[in-house]
Amino acid sequence: MVDVEEFLEESNAIESVHTERALSDSLDAWTYLRQQEELTHEVLQAAHEQILKHRQPEVAGQYRDSQVQVGGRQLPAPEIIDIAMTELLEWQPSDPVNALEWHVAFERIHPFADGNGRIGRLVYLWHCQELLDAEPILWRAADREGYYALFDSPVDVPAQTETSDRS
Repeated sequence: MVDVEEFLEESNAIESVHTERALSDSLDAWTYLRQQEELTHEVLQAAHEQILKHRQPEVAGQYRDSQVQVGGRQLPAPEIIDIAMTELLEWQPSDPVNALEWHVAFERIHPFADGNGRIGRLVYLWHCQELLDAEPILWRAADREGYYALFDSPVDVPAQTETSDRS
């Protein structure tokens, strides 16, 4: 299995976050998440709070309340984040490909003001290692562009489409 500390260090580095404190906070979030049997709004928000508790405590653990764009892409309005996340959280990946699709869908919803990439990759790790007993992809900061290219892939995002084939 992938080394968790290395995974989290690279995850932080993708976002140009290189402090020991940030790594420690990410490890705290991982420790918390590993103790959970299912992913809920509350679990996700608590793990997010762990990641940003020192870096941005004012937004840690809270879904965003403003409109954002990432990479020139308009993201869902804050008013539909709860709905979009509820639908996504109902979908439990059944294999590593589904875990990757879940991650892409999560990042397209972008429910938090900051820290979406770090919490999204952490949940991807949790899906792979804790639920699926599968080897996750270790994305490296040196291949940031390759990682970001995932988000141009054709993955259906809950609450942005008329139908969803997730079950």
